[in-house]
Amino acid sequence: MPTVDAYNVEGRFEEEDYLKAVREFGASLIGKKLAKKIGHPLVPSLFFAHRDFDEIIKNRFAIVSGRGPSMRMHLGHLLVFRFVKFLQDKFDAFVFIPFSDDEKLLAKEHLNYEQVRQMDYENLLDIIAIGFDPEKTEVMMDLVNIKQDVYNLAIRVAKKITASTVRSAFGFTPDQNIGLQFYPAMQIAHILYPTAKYGLRTVVPIGMDQDVFVKLARDVAPRVGLAKPGDILSKFIPGLTGGKMSSSKPETAIYTTDSPQEIKVKLMNAFTGGQATVKEQREKGGNPDICPIFFYHKFLFDNESIGEKCRAGELICGNCKKDLLSRIVKMLEDHQKKREKARDLVDRFVKM
Repeated sequence: MPTVDAYNVEGRFEEEDYLKAVREFGASLIGKKLAKKIGHPLVPSLFFAHRDFDEIIKNRFAIVSGRGPSMRMHLGHLLVFRFVKFLQDKFDAFVFIPFSDDEKLLAKEHLNYEQVRQMDYENLLDIIAIGFDPEKTEVMMDLVNIKQDVYNLAIRVAKKITASTVRSAFGFTPDQNIGLQFYPAMQIAHILYPTAKYGLRTVVPIGMDQDVFVKLARDVAPRVGLAKPGDILSKFIPGLTGGKMSSSKPETAIYTTDSPQEIKVKLMNAFTGGQATVKEQREKGGNPDICPIFFYHKFLFDNESIGEKCRAGELICGNCKKDLLSRIVKMLEDHQKKREKARDLVDRFVKM
């Protein structure tokens, strides 16, 4: 199965690379007709390709949006879950949010059980704060409340996938623990669970670097008597330093729990597509196509018009950053208030 190197030497992913990846992955670009049906400002600018979504939305369906827990969620994570919430409201969709905390424990030698459980809890607060309907949302943490149905489905899936297939798809080596090599069966069970349990076809919003799980799920689903899942592929949002956004590198991302001062420091030190001096910026204009500040404006606040102002030299980087700072601080102050209130709602989402 093809793999994707998300960023080239300049720290960005070219449009032609996305098109090539779509062809290799066997997906379809989201056209105007489907984009209009979805009706979200980030379709197709960010969520740009799909498999079978146009067919799946003809009936009630489920959205599977998993979470590999980390100490803190960043704005890229928040954006995806906000999109999932939009789809829940728009299409009356059931949302299943599995936490792959067991995989995190298997993959990270330095983490222990208690640490991973705490990461679960912190991430869940962010997700609840977005406003999901608890009557149409199911949260499952593998280390806390895994369902027997899911484990049974993982066993059925595991019988249908060879070790060579998994090793080829994920590059596993003989020295890695056996838990990691079994775990793709669990991920596929997460994806197929709403279909097996409730008879709902599933759609998975996912980045291309994780799409291999959906491909495997689509391959194995008919062999366990289930309908193939679909997906919506998203582009990568660059980190503040110009490379990949990472939860483990604070300088690359803004976390949902960051203070206004922390946000200010990160934004003011961020890489941009601007010129070296204000004079050159005014004369030559900047390049928003490589600028993470522009992408934050565009994807978080649907503020794409600043791109043309940047190119024309009408906007300098300092002012652009200050505008973004005020927007993000206001957004996160509201989110953090809801996050605190979410502490009283955990039991409505995590049913034992």
